[in-house]
Amino acid sequence: MADPLVIAGRTFTARLFLGTAGYPNRQVMLDAVAASGTEMVTASIRRISLAGEDESLVDLIGEKTHFLPNTAGCQTAKDAVLTAELAREALDTNWIKLEVIGDRELLYPDV
Repeated sequence: MADPLVIAGRTFTARLFLGTAGYPNRQVMLDAVAASGTEMVTASIRRISLAGEDESLVDLIGEKTHFLPNTAGCQTAKDAVLTAELAREALDTNWIKLEVIGDRELLYPDV
């Protein structure tokens, strides 16, 4: 590997991080993850169950790739930090993708 991606001491051969939103069903999403060759999959902590279901998305993805919970859906920094802290504790990880939607009126250009 000529130019590996190294984050916090972990080496990745693929630079593609794949999200889990927008798929019509779980199987299509898992097929896309497998076909993409990604080693990092992100999912909104607000969209997944952490209640110990039989087929948790965390378990399905975590076996094959590195699972990166994210704070998608949070509209304030306070909300995002709280969600990140909950994800860290629930999933026993320090890997969190922080996302804040913010105010769409201020973020988008006036066309």
